[in-house]
Amino acid sequence: ESSFLGDFFERRRNKSKRSEIMKGNQQTVASTERMVDYDHNSYMQNQMVRSRAEMMRDAVERIGPVVPEFTVMDYGCGPGHSALNAVAPVIEAYRRIAPQGVIAIRHSDQPGNDWNALFALVFGPDGYQRNESRIRTEAAIGSFYTQLAVPGSVALGTCFAASHWLSRALSPSSPGTVWFADLQGEARAEFAALARADWTQFLRCRAAELRPGGMVIVSTLGSVPDASEINGIRASARKVYRAIFDVANQMVTDGLLEKSALDHFVFPFWFPTMAEVRAPLNEESDLKEAFEIVQATLTPAPIHPNDVFEDSLNDPETYARLYAGYIRGFSESTLRLHLFGPSAKNAAEVDALTEEFFARLTRYYQAEPGQHAFETMPLTLVLHRR
Repeated sequence: ESSFLGDFFERRRNKSKRSEIMKGNQQTVASTERMVDYDHNSYMQNQMVRSRAEMMRDAVERIGPVVPEFTVMDYGCGPGHSALNAVAPVIEAYRRIAPQGVIAIRHSDQPGNDWNALFALVFGPDGYQRNESRIRTEAAIGSFYTQLAVPGSVALGTCFAASHWLSRALSPSSPGTVWFADLQGEARAEFAALARADWTQFLRCRAAELRPGGMVIVSTLGSVPDASEINGIRASARKVYRAIFDVANQMVTDGLLEKSALDHFVFPFWFPTMAEVRAPLNEESDLKEAFEIVQATLTPAPIHPNDVFEDSLNDPETYARLYAGYIRGFSESTLRLHLFGPSAKNAAEVDALTEEFFARLTRYYQAEPGQHAFETMPLTLVLHRR
């Protein structure tokens, strides 16, 4: 243990307990801000996008040529190659049906997204702009829980591995878990209500933006009924989030994190069931009128559904490194803001807690390969705008 962490440990033990962390935090969660090497660690996101390529091609063919331009909007695009993979099949399919047609590609994400990294890829040697003169690239910056485009202007919308992020973080009393699927009582009801409201709002915004005959493809992580699980649902990645809690809880025991911070920290996610995804489309009259459900599926991932890194199970060191990097890729910004920040006095302590947490997480995975695996059950919804 470093001398810095040793001194920090002593300060935490001798320090009077921090007042209860702020409740009702309304801050919007930045999707990729402070994420470490998101592109390198976005295996699941890339797999999800690539596996939906044929859906995107089919959607383009169904929509057909659009004049003056075919606008595709990718919501929650992120900064990496998955954003390019999300539009490559669209460009390919549209070039078949409209070789001279103009395409407007609109990448949409939060202000904290690494836009420089994204556009370096777009205009780089492997980017879709390398040999194109009839594609215009745009950025639409903001939350996809708001309207981000002119009404009736979008031909095709896509959203991959992003819509499970809630519009804001909640801080319920949740001792024993950092995971929505293990919440109970009032805490679960609060999360469920926000998830329903967010999803309904997402659909209403897309209904406004899509042109008649347009389509939207949403693919996220889902949950399925399972009587053996808390609350009767088995959510994707359940073991990963329980591992995160175990490591954080040990840091509380060791005096490095405030118990009050952990007891009120839950990742701002909701991985929906099929019934939850369909509910607003069946029950809200405006959405029922706006959309036709073309396809709705919830199945295990086609590759490594029970453990995204199962190919490395025989090499515990590599296995642990891959998991720690992957988890850090999507979780660091949230952990720093809502768990490490309330347990630290300054930015240096936040940095130290971050490094300590992921070092411990690496050791945790190396000690028990295969026991805390990421199970992937993508839920995909294809909608047609009437």
